[in-house]
Amino acid sequence: MPTSSAPRAGARRPAQGVTSARRSVEEDRKRRMWQYLTAMGIRTVSFPVAVWAFTTQRYALAWVAVFLAVVIPAFAVMVANAVDQRRGPASAPQAPTRGLGTGPAPDPGAADRARSGAVITGTVVSDRHTPRGPDAS
Repeated sequence: MPTSSAPRAGARRPAQGVTSARRSVEEDRKRRMWQYLTAMGIRTVSFPVAVWAFTTQRYALAWVAVFLAVVIPAFAVMVANAVDQRRGPASAPQAPTRGLGTGPAPDPGAADRARSGAVITGTVVSDRHTPRGPDAS
């Protein structure tokens, strides 16, 4: 039986892959919270390590600890705000299956009326003078 590479009209969307499925909102929030707390724990430990290293004249270790204590908060905040943005194939943008209509049929006499200098008469009503509210009719 020959197969066609063109999709059928009633073809189903591809199944959601486990690797592309998003985490639940609760699971994602817990993961980000633990990553933030871990980074801030490392930062908290860096302060006493830096003080101890400076007092014992281990300057290389002291400057590394100071660097970690200063830089980690920025990365911790970025990690905490990094929401899972993965999208599976089911939610990926799809091409439209049918196009939009051509719109209303053009009025064949409209061009002739525009060239003839027709005058439109009527009353101009401003939004300023239009009553609004429950008693407006």
